[in-house]
Amino acid sequence: MTRPNSAFVLRRTSERLSAGAAAIAATFLMVLAVDVRAAEPEGTPRRITVSYQDTAFATKAGTTNVYRKLKLAAHKVCGIAPGIGRLTLAQHIQAQECVDVALADAVQRINRPMLTSVHESSARDLG
Repeated sequence: MTRPNSAFVLRRTSERLSAGAAAIAATFLMVLAVDVRAAEPEGTPRRITVSYQDTAFATKAGTTNVYRKLKLAAHKVCGIAPGIGRLTLAQHIQAQECVDVALADAVQRINRPMLTSVHESSARDLG
């Protein structure tokens, strides 16, 4: 009787050691994954998802509201938003260029004539 019992104990011990080794290996791999992510270039663009319905483009007011949401998201992504802090003049100019590019890109990807019109008229008002 002692023989089958000792085989059982050895099997359970082996299973525990295997599970422990697997846990250590998984932890090591997770540490490597974090290092790889940290080493990625900082130039990866941030993104914010803006929700809207296709029916919003049926009216000028709806389209203007979507454009306002896009503009706020562009400001947040580019670092020009309330609570972010003060920027130097050079940082502000760079952030504003980022907003312009992000907003133009979003308008182009959505590809709705009325949204393009709102964007162009907004650019004319500023220029």
